[in-house]
Amino acid sequence: MSLSRNLPINFDLPKAIGISIAIHIILMIGLPEFNKPLLTPQVMNVTISSSPIQKPIEKIEPPQPIKKVEPIQKKITPIIDKNSTSVAQPVPKEVAPPAPAEAISKTPNIVPQEQVTQHLESYSSLLANAIAKYKQYPKIAQMRGWQGTVIADLEIDSKGSVISVKIKKSSTYEVLDNEALEMIKKASPFPAPPESLRGKNFNVLVPISFKLE
Repeated sequence: MSLSRNLPINFDLPKAIGISIAIHIILMIGLPEFNKPLLTPQVMNVTISSSPIQKPIEKIEPPQPIKKVEPIQKKITPIIDKNSTSVAQPVPKEVAPPAPAEAISKTPNIVPQEQVTQHLESYSSLLANAIAKYKQYPKIAQMRGWQGTVIADLEIDSKGSVISVKIKKSSTYEVLDNEALEMIKKASPFPAPPESLRGKNFNVLVPISFKLE
């Protein structure tokens, strides 16, 4: 079956082809986007980190110390008058140190303790003899045959005067103790003590014996 039979009688084939070609040309010129090749989409790789985002630590600088402002001291320059006559300053004389003076007071002699003890014993015997001169044996003690020795503690000054008296050891008889105190009172003041015992008050023990002959 022939193509010419299906077409209408008045259809102009060459004209139709020309119109079709003209339409394509117009479309190609008017729509340039259709000539561009299609862009291939790119795949983006995104990595998600589980660690928290750490902020940078700011470095805190210590405060600068405040500098102490010292007051400005003005230096005063003395004004020298050239016309004035200069006065010579006296030169200080060197003072020679004084010569060591001799000691006015001599160092006191230090007496050994043994010597002091010997002097006390000698002085105690001296006092005992001086007190014995004033002994009067009480009659009641003689009648009853009372005997004994009284140890008296005497405080003596540097001149031999009695400062105080007390019974260090009793004779066990009050009448004899009282007689011993009376004898000491009558015998004082005593002779001056040895030089080693002078300078201050001292105590000396004096035995006073009561014996019937």
